[in-house]
Amino acid sequence: MNSAPSASPPRHKVLVVDPIAPQALEGLRAAYDVCLHMQPSTSELVDLLQGMDAIVLRSGVKLPADVIDAATQLRVIARAGNGTDNIDLAAAERAKIQVFNIPSVSSGAVAELALGLTYAVTRHIALADRQIRSNLWKKSELAGIELADKTMGIVGLGGIGSRLAALARGVGMRVVGSVSHSTPERESEFARTGVRLMATEEVLRQADVVALTCPLNDHTRHLITSAELVTMKPGAYLVNVSRGGVVDEDDLYEALERRHIAGAAIDVLAAEREPSRLAELDNVVLTPHIGAMSVDSQNRIGAMLLDGLALGLAGQDAPTRIV
Repeated sequence: MNSAPSASPPRHKVLVVDPIAPQALEGLRAAYDVCLHMQPSTSELVDLLQGMDAIVLRSGVKLPADVIDAATQLRVIARAGNGTDNIDLAAAERAKIQVFNIPSVSSGAVAELALGLTYAVTRHIALADRQIRSNLWKKSELAGIELADKTMGIVGLGGIGSRLAALARGVGMRVVGSVSHSTPERESEFARTGVRLMATEEVLRQADVVALTCPLNDHTRHLITSAELVTMKPGAYLVNVSRGGVVDEDDLYEALERRHIAGAAIDVLAAEREPSRLAELDNVVLTPHIGAMSVDSQNRIGAMLLDGLALGLAGQDAPTRIV
């Protein structure tokens, strides 16, 4: 007499609320019951998380404490990218929910965008594009600067900042930078790569282009305000690929409107998906937080996401577990 086949164990339920690479989504669907709901509101998120074992998100969705506390079945929070400032890590730790991210994989993509944004704002590429689409030919008003022999100042020389330093030197720029904790050993190490370490205030004074590549934390929130902007060269440019909260955007608007600094290129806004006053200004280039959005980096992130999620749902630590 044949015995009845044993029932398959129930599949874990995974909520995906931000875009991920198509191959990664296919991999998730092959292994789990996946609920796909892009950019839910906070109230929607509370309902969606009921019965979910894991959530996959990027920077577009916030997980505050009240949402985490309401997700009684949640076991893993997977951040498909670097920063975790949109996740209440203390609440996750209290709830014994594993949180992991995927750091450094997109550093090259973000650094390349930073250099691209630098060209876009210093050579008025975005403005020229807008004008020619309106059949406006104002060549004489679109003269920009060359980057060769100019100084790139990088605030935050981690993976992104260090890669940007190499790219900037590759186009003939001098590079100065600042780190949160400088030592003589670190100064020597960076000097060997052609980067001179100095205090952030001195970076702002010397640089023709200031690039922000630091994380957002209690020390860097509103790191750049009117007090810092007035120390920059009148013809300098600001490029932000870190987080919107690093810059006081009202102060930046005033500095740009008065032309105290020549322009800014911003990939990260303090309030995403909301109108920004900075869009009113012609000396600003804006992009919607696309630093890590290269096909190459997203495929790498997707593969690591699948591996980390499998470990986390099996009760093991993902290699990049935070809490």
